[in-house]
Amino acid sequence: MGPNGTVKYSISAGDTSRFQVHGKTGIITTKIALDREEKTAYQLQVVATDGGHLQSQNQAIVTITVLDTQDNPPVFNQGMYGFVVFENVALGYHVGTVFASTMDLNTNISYLITTGDQRGMFAINRVTGQITTASIIDREEQAFYQLKVVASGGAVTGDTIVNITVKDLNDNSPHFIHAVESVNVVENWKAGHTIFQAKALDPDEGVNGMVLYSLKQNPKGLFSINEQTGAISLIGQLDINAGTYQVEILASDMGVPQLSSTFILTVSVHDVNDNPPVFDQLSYEITILESEPVNSRFFKVQASDKDSGVNGEIAYSIIEGNAGDAFGIFPDGQLYIKSELDRELQERYILLVVASDRAVEPLNATVNITVILEDVNDNRPLFNSTNYVFYFEEEQSGGSYVGKINAVDKDFGPNGEVRYSFEQMQPDFELNTITGEIRSTHQFDREALMRQRGAAVFSLTVIATDQGLPKPLKDQATVQIYMKDINDNAPKFLKDLYQATISELAANLTQVLRVSASDVDEGTNGLIHYSVIKGNEEKQFAIDSSTGQVTLVGKLDHEATASYSLVIQAVDSGAVSLSSTCTLSIDVLDENDNSPSFPKSTLSVDVLENMRVGELVSSVTATDSDSGDNADLHYSITGTNNHGTFSISPNTGSIFLAKKLDFETQSLYKLNITAKDQGRPPRSSTMSVVIYVRDFNDNPPNFPAGDIFKSIIENIPVGSSVISVTANDSDADINGQLTYAIIQQTPRGNHFRIDEVRGTIFTNAEIDREFANLFELTVKATDQAVPVESRRFALKNVTILVMDQNDNVPVFISQNALAADPSVMIGSILTTIIAADPDEGANGEVEYEIINGDTKTFIVDRYSGDLRVASALVPSQLIYNLIVSATDLGPERRRSTTEMTIILQGVDGPIFTQPKYITILKEGEPIGTNVISIEAASPRGSDAQVEYYIVGADDSFHVDPESGDLIATKRLDRERRSKYSLLVRADDGLQSSDMRINITVSDVNDHIPKFSKPEIALNIASGDSMGHFSINNSGVLSIRQPLDRESQSFYSLVVQVHDMAPLPASRYTSTAQVSIILLDVNDSPPSFISPKLTYIPENTPIDTIVFKAQATDPDSGPNSYIEYSLLRPLGNKFSIGTIDGEVRLIGELDREAVSNYTLTVVATDKGQPSLSSSTDVVVIVLDINDNNPLFAQKLYRVELDENTLTGTDLIQVLATDGDEGTNGQVRYSIVSGDTGNEFRIDSVTGVITVAKPLDREKKPSYTLTVQSSDRGSSPRTDTTTVNIVLKDVNDYVPTFELSPYNVDVPENLETLPKIILQVSTLNKLTCIFYLSTHSRTLRFSPLFSQLSLNFHAMNLSI
Repeated sequence: MGPNGTVKYSISAGDTSRFQVHGKTGIITTKIALDREEKTAYQLQVVATDGGHLQSQNQAIVTITVLDTQDNPPVFNQGMYGFVVFENVALGYHVGTVFASTMDLNTNISYLITTGDQRGMFAINRVTGQITTASIIDREEQAFYQLKVVASGGAVTGDTIVNITVKDLNDNSPHFIHAVESVNVVENWKAGHTIFQAKALDPDEGVNGMVLYSLKQNPKGLFSINEQTGAISLIGQLDINAGTYQVEILASDMGVPQLSSTFILTVSVHDVNDNPPVFDQLSYEITILESEPVNSRFFKVQASDKDSGVNGEIAYSIIEGNAGDAFGIFPDGQLYIKSELDRELQERYILLVVASDRAVEPLNATVNITVILEDVNDNRPLFNSTNYVFYFEEEQSGGSYVGKINAVDKDFGPNGEVRYSFEQMQPDFELNTITGEIRSTHQFDREALMRQRGAAVFSLTVIATDQGLPKPLKDQATVQIYMKDINDNAPKFLKDLYQATISELAANLTQVLRVSASDVDEGTNGLIHYSVIKGNEEKQFAIDSSTGQVTLVGKLDHEATASYSLVIQAVDSGAVSLSSTCTLSIDVLDENDNSPSFPKSTLSVDVLENMRVGELVSSVTATDSDSGDNADLHYSITGTNNHGTFSISPNTGSIFLAKKLDFETQSLYKLNITAKDQGRPPRSSTMSVVIYVRDFNDNPPNFPAGDIFKSIIENIPVGSSVISVTANDSDADINGQLTYAIIQQTPRGNHFRIDEVRGTIFTNAEIDREFANLFELTVKATDQAVPVESRRFALKNVTILVMDQNDNVPVFISQNALAADPSVMIGSILTTIIAADPDEGANGEVEYEIINGDTKTFIVDRYSGDLRVASALVPSQLIYNLIVSATDLGPERRRSTTEMTIILQGVDGPIFTQPKYITILKEGEPIGTNVISIEAASPRGSDAQVEYYIVGADDSFHVDPESGDLIATKRLDRERRSKYSLLVRADDGLQSSDMRINITVSDVNDHIPKFSKPEIALNIASGDSMGHFSINNSGVLSIRQPLDRESQSFYSLVVQVHDMAPLPASRYTSTAQVSIILLDVNDSPPSFISPKLTYIPENTPIDTIVFKAQATDPDSGPNSYIEYSLLRPLGNKFSIGTIDGEVRLIGELDREAVSNYTLTVVATDKGQPSLSSSTDVVVIVLDINDNNPLFAQKLYRVELDENTLTGTDLIQVLATDGDEGTNGQVRYSIVSGDTGNEFRIDSVTGVITVAKPLDREKKPSYTLTVQSSDRGSSPRTDTTTVNIVLKDVNDYVPTFELSPYNVDVPENLETLPKIILQVSTLNKLTCIFYLSTHSRTLRFSPLFSQLSLNFHAMNLSI
C-alpha cells in the first residue's frame, strides 16, 4: 500500500506516434487518425510500474485491429476511355467496358452514366460496367459522345470520361431540293452554254457523302453534265419544234453500297427575240394637283413590239427619277400615285420608264415622263418662332419700336400671302398687319408694372392668316415683352458659407460646387460675374464667371494640402457695378493615388539546389505614400515560371522555398512580386525577382538506353575512329563535365583507346579477326566534381564485332604424294586434297584446280578436292606430277599451289616384310626417336641393294635409306596433329614398291583440356547470375529461361572445363569466354516520355508548334523506329508530324468556345507486326483579352423620390466578360451625365447609389452613361445608359408673386358672394377672395401662405 502500491502504465514497444496510454487508468487511445489501407493491425507492448519503480515481469501484449470504413473512392483503371462504334448497330450492342476498384473491403461498386447522354443512347450495366447501345445511333445526328461515368462504392464515388466516336455508314442517299424543275432556253444558244446548275446534298461523311452527277436520260444526246459540279450545258443544237426536253439527272454517292437519287429537268425552247419595244412618243409631260389621292391613275404610256407571243408581250417599270417612291406603274403602262404628294417638297418629277418584252433574253426601250405638281392651299402660315421675346427699355415714349414677328407660307400666290393681327385688342401695343412690326402706344414704368401686375412682362398672342380660298389658313404665336431695368440692386449670395468635398484624384475640370447669387435687377444690371479673390494662390481652382461653377484646374494632393478656403465675389454688370462676397470651404479627400513602390525593379538571388524546403530565400519591401487602408500592403507572386516552387508571406514580403529545387529541371526562376494596397480600387506595383539555382552534384552521368554495338573490319589502320560513346550529365559546370576511360577489355589486351574528352574510341593495335572476332569494352564516364570523393560515374558496355577481310591464303594440309594401283578403274577417287583458309565466309571457302600436269589423266573436284582418275594409267609411267591450286572465294581472291606426286605401284618390286605398318608414338618424344623400322627384300636376291625414301615432302620424319629406320625429326604435338600417313618407297635399282606407314601420335597430359576432347566436364562459371543458360559435357549451350533483349541484350559467359584424368593424377582446368548477342524481336510497344499537359494562348498563330510528343522504344532497328499520329483530331485544330512528333496548330482557337483540348497521341513502331501505345495530352488554352464586357441591358430606367437619402442603392448594372482572370474582371464607372456628382457607382458590383441630395425642381431627370471595362493589359469597354427620373415631393411653400395687395371694395354690394380678388403664387397656385352672405364676412380658399391684404381700414393677415 502507499506510494509503492500506485501503478503507472506506459507503452514500452510499438507505434507510440499513433497510440498513447493513460498512465493511471491504462486506457489506450489514438493520437492521430488511422488508415486501414496503410496498415491493418498494430501491436503494443504495455508495461506496468509501481511507485517503487518495480515493473511487471510479464508485459502486456495489446493487438489493435483497424476496421475498414468506406473512405476510399473507387478508382478507374483508366483516366479516360475511348471506344468506337458504327452507326445503326443493333440495340444492346457492346460498346466497351469500364472498370473501377477500391482499396476498401467488401465494397460493391455500381456504375452509372451521369452526363453526356441526354437522349439515352447508351446503357451501362450497374454491376459489370459494360456499356451497350440503348437506342439506334445515327452519326448524322451526333458523331461523338462524351459520357461521364460514375462508380459508386457506397457513400464515396469516382468518375471517368468515356469518349465514344460514331463511325459513318452509307445510309443516306443524295437528296435534290426539288424533284422537278424547269428552265427556259433560246434556240440559237451555242454548244457549251450552261443552262442549269444541279445540286444534291448527302449528309454522310467522306466518300459516303461525296456526290457525282450523271445524266440518266439525255434526249438526243444534246446535253452534258459536269460530274463534279452538276453544271448542265449544251453539246448540240436545240430544235424549237421539239418544244421541251425532259432531262433526268442522277446523283450518286461513292459509298458502299452506292446510293443515288434522280430529278427531272424540263428544258423549254423559245424563239429568238429580234424586235425591241417602241414608245408612241419620245417624251411625256403631265400636270396634276398635289392633292390628288393615293392610288389615283393619272396617265397611261403606250409602247408596241413587232414580235409575237411572249417576245411581243410588254411590261412597264419605273427605273429612275421616282424620288420617295411617289409613283407606280401597272403592267399595262397606267401610271398611278403610290404615296402622298407635296409640291412644297418637290414640284417636278422626271421619271424614266422602261418597257421590256417577256422573252428569255428580253429587249427594252425607255422614255422620260415629266410630272408637274400644281399648288393647293394645304400649308398654313408658320411663324419662325412659337414664342417671341422682346426686351423694351422702360421710360421710352409711345410709338417706340418693340420688335418684329414673321411668318412664312410655303404655298404659292394668294395662298402664300400673310397678314398679322392680335388675337385680342391690346391697349398697350399696336401691330402692323403687313410688316409684323410691334410698337408701344404709351410710356412704361417697370417698377409700377411690378407693383400693379406682379411682373414686368406682357404676354400677347399674335395671328398670321394667308389669303387662300375657299378658306384661309392661320397660325398663332406668343409674344413676350420684357421691360428693362436700371442697376439699383447689388448681387446677394444664397449662403455666406459654402462647403464642399473633392477627391484628391479628381480629374482636371471636375466640377466642385456651384455658388449662386441673385440680383433683382433686369438685364445687364442683374447679370452677375463671379471671381475668386482670395485663397486660390496655388491656382488649383477656377470659377465660371457666368454660372458660379467652381472647377478643379490643377492636380490635388491630399498629402500636400488637405483643404482650401476660397473667397468668391459676385459683381453685377451695371454701368456702376455692385458686388458681394461669400466663402467656399473645400476639403480634399484622400484617395488611393499612390501605388506601392519597390526600391528597385529587379532583385537577383542565388540559391543552392539542395536548399531545404521552408528556408528563407529573400525578402522584398515596398512603401506607399498613402495612409490607412490605402497604404496597407499585401504581397503576392503574380506572374512566374514558379510552378509552386516558391511562396511569399503576404504581410512581410518574405520569399520561402515551397518545393524541392532541381537545377537540372529548372535553373532559373523569374518571379513577379506584386505589392497591392487595400484601397478601393486597389493599386499595385510589381518587381521582378530572378532566382538563380546553383548546381549541386546530384546527378550521375547517364548513357543512352540500350546496348552499343559497332562493327569494324579487321586490319583497319591503327588510330582509326571506331565509335563515339557519349553520356549526359544534367548537372552544370564541372559537375556536368565528363571524362571517359576504358576500364576493361575482353579479350584482354590494349587494342583500343578512348578520347577522354569526346568519348571517341580509336584502334590502338592491329585488329585481327582470326585472333578475336568480338571485343567487349567497358567505358567509364566520370564527372569532374570537386572534391574528387564527390565525383559520380556511369559504366557502359560497348561490343565491337570484327568483320572478316580476305587476308589469309589457303594452306594445303593433305599429303602431297600417294601410291596408286596402275589397274585402278576410271572415275575412282585416289585421294582428297584439302586446303584450309582461316578466313570467314566466302573468304574461307576454297576451290581446287589442276593448273599443270597430266590434266587428261586426272581431274579434281572443284569444291570437294576429290582427285579422280580420268583415263587409264600407263604402268610404264611410274610417276605423275600435278600442280594443284587452292583459291578462296573472297572479293580479292587469294591462291596457293602444291605439287602432287602420284607413284604407280610396280609388280616386281621389293616385297615388304609386313603387309601394313601401323605404329603409335607418344607426343613430345625427342628428335631422333626411332618411330618404326621398315624392311623390304628384292625378288632378285639378297645381293640386290634396297634403298628407302619418303615419297612427298614431310619434314616431320626422315627414313634411313639403307636401314629403313623411320626417325622423328621434330617433337610431335598431338594437339596439333594426331595422325600421319607416309608413303615410303623401297627401290632395288630396277623396280620399286610403295608402302603406307600410318603413325598415331598418342596423348600425354601436357595440355589444359580443349573442348575437342571427349573426356571432359563443363560448367558455366560466371556471367549468368539469373540462370538463363545451361551447358552439357558435349559443349552444347541451352536456354533454360525466356530471354528479354530489352532487359539484357548481351551475355558474356565464362565456361569452365576440366579433364577427367583419373585420380590421383592432377586434373587441368581451362576457361573460355562465350559472347551471346540477343537479336531483337518486336515485343515492346513505344512508351511516352513527354509531358501530358501543355499551355497555349488562344491567339497563337496557325502553324505554331504546340508541343513535341516523344516516345521511346527499347527495341532496336526498325522495331524501335516510331511514327506519330493523332487518334481523333479535335475540330481540325491540331496536326502532328509523323516522324518528329511536333504537334502544330492548324485552326484558330477561341478559349471562350473551347477552353481545353484532350489530344490522343498514338506512337506506332515499324516492327512486323507493329506495336503501338497512346497517351492523352491536355492542351490548356490560355485567355487573351479579346472579349468586351457586355452589359445585360443597353438601357436601364429608374424612378425615385427627390428626397431619397444619400447612400441609397438605386440599381445594379451588370456586364459580363467571356474572358477569364483579370481579362474577365469587370469594373464600372460613370463617364457622363453626372456633372454634379449626384451619384456614385461601386466599381466592383455596379451598384449605383445616391451621392448628394437631389432636387427635382433644379433637375428633374438624369441620363447617365455607365462604362464597363475589364482589367486586361489593354482594357476593353462597353457602355449602357441609365435614365433616372425624380418624382416630386411637396417640399416647397408657395410664394405669392406680389405682396401686399391693395383692393377697393364698394359698400352695399347687392350680389353675394362676390369675387373681389384673385392672387397667384410663383408655382401657379391660385387663391380667391370673396364676400359671403353670412355675416357679410370676407372668406378665401384655399390657404397656401401668408398674404397681407388691406381691406378698407382692416389689415388682414392670411
